[in-house]
Amino acid sequence: MKHILIGILLSTMLGTAQAGTLVINNGSFINFSGYNGQPKTVTGAQNFGLWGYLSATSAGTFSATYLGNESGYINNYSLGLGNTLLESNSLGTTISKSVGSGTVGFSFADNKGSTFSNGQQQLNILGFAIMPGQTNAYGTFAYILGFNDSYKGDADYDDFVVGVNFITAPIPEPETWAMLLVGLGLVGFTARRRIGNTA
Repeated sequence: MKHILIGILLSTMLGTAQAGTLVINNGSFINFSGYNGQPKTVTGAQNFGLWGYLSATSAGTFSATYLGNESGYINNYSLGLGNTLLESNSLGTTISKSVGSGTVGFSFADNKGSTFSNGQQQLNILGFAIMPGQTNAYGTFAYILGFNDSYKGDADYDDFVVGVNFITAPIPEPETWAMLLVGLGLVGFTARRRIGNTA
């Protein structure tokens, strides 16, 4: 029964029921143990997820919320250009950026010089697990991402944990398009009249 439930959850995570337009690419199932400390206090116990990477199928806003850490190293999560979550941030701190379609640019890093970016292939302990979305004290999240830093003593994906969301960029309403076309038509008509009057 447990395997059936995990299968249903994984098919949902892989895009059968997508979280907005944020999808998991190259997902492969992983089990892990030892997820504890502050992340467990916020997100509950976790013991499975996916290796893979996140991509957006359209333009929109990608956000990440700090949910805790449990590690001997000092880790962080970055959306680039100084847009970074640190262990010194308060839980619930959120950063965001506008993204286009394709692989979402973000990375995790530790203070030992190791960095793992979204889109990299995970070959060893260093990397992150994509866990099912949830609602907790800091919001409702499409996915939970758990980083495992370069420390070789464990692989528990709780060294820096964030909840992520994606909001699709608004598409203009049909009325907006109609008004735009009417406006362009008027501009064209006026320009044509002026050309006719000067001839």
